[in-house]
Amino acid sequence: MDLASLKTQNNTEEQRFMLQLEDSTAFIDYKIGKSGAVYLIHTEVPDEMEGQGVGHKLVRESLEIIEKDDLKIIPLCPFVKSFIQNHLSDYEHLLAEGAKL
Repeated sequence: MDLASLKTQNNTEEQRFMLQLEDSTAFIDYKIGKSGAVYLIHTEVPDEMEGQGVGHKLVRESLEIIEKDDLKIIPLCPFVKSFIQNHLSDYEHLLAEGAKL
């Protein structure tokens, strides 16, 4: 599988960022709050794809989609929080007011 050729999609109907892999899907579930902030709730990567960079690609591309749509985030998912903490200078501007890492 060529991970670089895959692209994260925003399934607005299911409120889920999705990365379609060969036989499975990695995803981040989200909800849009009343303020318009995106609550990133849960990330899931199939067991057989763990440790291969799938989760990092999914989070990075999801944050790019959110930034392009000029939205702010409230990360609730521990994986997303950790990713942002490790790349704070790149993503701190996306945090909604009062969001905690």
